[in-house]
This record gives sequence, structure tokens and C-alpha cells, in this order.
Amino acid sequence: MTIDAGLTLWNLSPLLDVDTGFETREVIDLAIAVFALVLLALSLSAYRKTRLRRLLLVSFAFGLFAVEVGIRQLDAFVFAVGGQTEQIVVAVMEFIILLLFFLAIVVRD
Repeated sequence: MTIDAGLTLWNLSPLLDVDTGFETREVIDLAIAVFALVLLALSLSAYRKTRLRRLLLVSFAFGLFAVEVGIRQLDAFVFAVGGQTEQIVVAVMEFIILLLFFLAIVVRD
């Protein structure tokens, strides 16, 4: 199908490549994000029942993990700010996630 300007309906934006379908990495990232959100919900539920600070730290780490996957996907599809910028942001977030898990292990309630 074409529009008056001669553009095909499936190639309206260079930012969204709808012709290629999903790649394996995208599907795996989606599964990781959904699993991280499920773990976030479970750990927040456990925190509300027990009021243990370490569960709050773990919840924050799971939330950051889901955000990290979202940033990777948004950078690839929307922002395209550059591979190095995305790598730095993801590396810092991974460090914070590991730090939160460490603190959850050593913090006394």
C-alpha cells in the first residue's frame, strides 16, 4: 500500500522498523523485564507483611533491573543516543543492583 507521497504504510518512520519482526534478544529482554516486575511485586508484598528492610532493598534492585532492560530497549528503538552512553548507563545500573543485593544480605533488621 502506498500513501500519496509514495511512502509505504510499513515504512513510516526510521525509528520503528516494523518490517523485520521481533528478534530473539528482544523477546528475551521482554521475558527478563516481566520476570523482574513479578519478583518486584512479590518482594514488595513480602515487605508489607514482614517490614524487613532487606526486602525493600531487594525490591528496589528488582525494579532497577526492569528499568535497565527498558532503557536498553528504548535506546535501541527510540533514543539512539549511542552505544557507549547506553553501555555506561547499564553498567552503572548493574553496579547499583549488585550493591543493593549485597546490602540486603549484610543489613541487620
